[in-house]
Amino acid sequence: MINKDIAIMSLRPNIEWSMHDNDVENIIWHTPDVEPLTTAEVEVEILRLEQAAVDAEAVKVAARESAIAKLSALGLNIDEVNAIVGSV
Repeated sequence: MINKDIAIMSLRPNIEWSMHDNDVENIIWHTPDVEPLTTAEVEVEILRLEQAAVDAEAVKVAARESAIAKLSALGLNIDEVNAIVGSV
């Protein structure tokens, strides 16, 4: 699960900050000249990061399924496929 801290670090990488009461509006920026974030910006970033994680997992699953199909098409049996890609 993506939380506010992760989203803030994504939006403001390499910036030092602290937050009181898990409230974006109460962030203290320890690095000078940082543009503050709004709660809405952080919430959108949380959604974006969560979707990126879902998308990455879908790509991983699709690649595995593709590898299994290609190995099967080469004539490998299920035990041989399992030996290469793990349990199917």
